[in-house]
Amino acid sequence: MTLREILLSPSKTLAVSLTVFCFGILVCPLVPASWWPYWLALAVLSLALAFMLKNKKQRFLFALTALFFLALFRFTSAITPAAIPRVSDGSSSAVRVTGTVSSEVERRVTTQGVVLDHVLLAEEPRAGKLLVWVPLYPEIFYGETLVFNCRVEKPEPIEGFAYDAYLAGQGILAVCASPQYIDVHEPTAFSLVGSLLNLKAAAVRQLQHILPEPHASFLSGLLFGGSSSLSSDLKDDFAATGTSHILAASGFNVSLFSLTFLSWILKTRIGRKRGLMLTTLLILAYMFMAGATPAVIRAGIMGGVVIVSKWVSRKAYIVNVLLLTGSVMFLLNPLVLSDVGFQLSFAATAGIIALTDRVSKHLSFIPNLFELRTSFAASLSAIIVTLPILLWHFGTVSLVAPLVNLLVLPLVPYAMWLTLIGLCSTLVFGAIAQISILPAWAFSWFMLWLISIFGAIPFAFVEPVHAQIVAVFVTGVFVTLLIRRYARQT
Repeated sequence: MTLREILLSPSKTLAVSLTVFCFGILVCPLVPASWWPYWLALAVLSLALAFMLKNKKQRFLFALTALFFLALFRFTSAITPAAIPRVSDGSSSAVRVTGTVSSEVERRVTTQGVVLDHVLLAEEPRAGKLLVWVPLYPEIFYGETLVFNCRVEKPEPIEGFAYDAYLAGQGILAVCASPQYIDVHEPTAFSLVGSLLNLKAAAVRQLQHILPEPHASFLSGLLFGGSSSLSSDLKDDFAATGTSHILAASGFNVSLFSLTFLSWILKTRIGRKRGLMLTTLLILAYMFMAGATPAVIRAGIMGGVVIVSKWVSRKAYIVNVLLLTGSVMFLLNPLVLSDVGFQLSFAATAGIIALTDRVSKHLSFIPNLFELRTSFAASLSAIIVTLPILLWHFGTVSLVAPLVNLLVLPLVPYAMWLTLIGLCSTLVFGAIAQISILPAWAFSWFMLWLISIFGAIPFAFVEPVHAQIVAVFVTGVFVTLLIRRYARQT
């Protein structure tokens, strides 16, 4: 593909431009964070030259250069400068900490995970967020202000997992595990996000009221994300079978749910345009009901990519849609690149969009009743594309993960849909409508039974260096095939 061919195709021009910007974000961790003024100056200079030159090819090359330096500037400017006091610069002894709860509280068996923003250490403002693990009581809610004593520490990697980078992607620069003398102050103003989170909490409580455990926690995890209420043995089974990701508010769940629902509704008399609009409204309703937290918004965006890919009739634009989505998310928060959840969510959505139709053609032996073949093909596509990321970060492969995922993942959208129907019915009609939740309970029982049965089979461990080599190889093959397909279609 020559430069002339790229310039003659608006689709290829956009794809190359977005690729350069994303590539700039990818290489940013290799450059000093203090150089952001230079990247900004170079971006402005390159853009000025792009406007001044008359040669179209030269203008395009300088425009690409400007995008590259703009990516470097955006990433480095998002990193807190060393000269600014950060929350991770705490003393070795306990200090007085004040902060406002800035996201949904993660409640576990004995503790609550609280993320604080606008943090003060010894009454001095500090940049960055602080993750605090407080006792289960009193219950903490979004928007409240906490005052306590604590020794603030920098997060460290955990058994090979880059836990510090994972938290940094969310803006969390420090942690506190043992706060003392906690004072809780309620918010003084109305909060829309707080109200949405309260609505979600009410829905979870309703599920716990009408369903026994562990089904209530499992189905609420499918809908809203989270597995803190599950027993440790069941969590181990999810980890052993490689299915822990289905209990996260991920773009994979939303994309799979959206694709299955959209494939079904497009075959009804409602029509293509109305079907796409209805699916979009369903995703928006999910985002609001789940509290519109950053993870949920990311999942909603990824689910929306599936809708856009169906809206656009020319398949050549699928890669552009994915690149545009990644570029927008990097522009809003470039540090999200280090978030494993984002990587898995983006890769799974890319696999669903790029490979589902092709994989489905080879699964003609599976009946397409209730869009089962489409859901199965989408699940398999997501597994194929996310495998390199799992190998890279965790270095392990479960012997049964591919099989269990192929059995369980196609059931996820139906379990989510039936849970949503049953939940809404019981909230509106009360106890008389509890029978409507029985289909969701049946799906939950079968899925948990499969996970428990296969969870007894041990892991197959792979040396991290070998896992990373395999991950690079598989990623290279997939990207090469995707580029070749894109070039042929354009």
